[in-house]
Amino acid sequence: MTAYPHTTTRSRISRCGTWVTAAALPAVALALGVLLGTVPVHAADADDTADTPTASASMLVGGNYFSRNLKDSKYTILAVLNGIAPESGDMPAGGMAVFGWFESGEVHLLHSVEYLPSLQQMVARRNVKPAKFPLDPKATPLYAMVCGWPLDDQRAPGKISVAYAERDDANTQVKDSSVGTLLNVHWVRVPASRAAKNFQAMDYCDEVAKTKKSSASLWLKTTTE
Repeated sequence: MTAYPHTTTRSRISRCGTWVTAAALPAVALALGVLLGTVPVHAADADDTADTPTASASMLVGGNYFSRNLKDSKYTILAVLNGIAPESGDMPAGGMAVFGWFESGEVHLLHSVEYLPSLQQMVARRNVKPAKFPLDPKATPLYAMVCGWPLDDQRAPGKISVAYAERDDANTQVKDSSVGTLLNVHWVRVPASRAAKNFQAMDYCDEVAKTKKSSASLWLKTTTE
């Protein structure tokens, strides 16, 4: 799931399926640094008890719109959840879900994964296509809620951990070129006191963990291309 850069003769670098110029790399590197755990992200709603792990989350939406080739145009939603693994003992498998709150007041499911082999670093990734290209950065969620839970041998969910992130508009990257438009939007840590109230209509995390379904509609069309 980790994307490794490779240089080209045109001094461009590939990140998560997007091409960026070397000059644009710092902002993208910051976004990926958060995602891959190299930038510390604090817990959003950690329990004060010492035996409760501290969850941290980050998210990136990035991709390309090719004006002459819609087939190859797509965006990737990439969310990472860390800090819910036990400090000792067996490392359980887990499940994960990502929700977004939009400025319209709507909550949508961004992605869910029923089974991941380890809680060590949980990654949810989905390729999507909007109804209209290019995707407007403000059409993405303002807040993200990332949930994770351990699974027992029968794949029944355990205690759910939740963390929150907010869209970093100041560091959003939109770059137009002769072939299309590149987009990179990332979400950074925020406390639960800022974001959790937007997800209180129902217990979205508990619902998807226990039923593998969500009352929140899926955001954008999934593509495997």
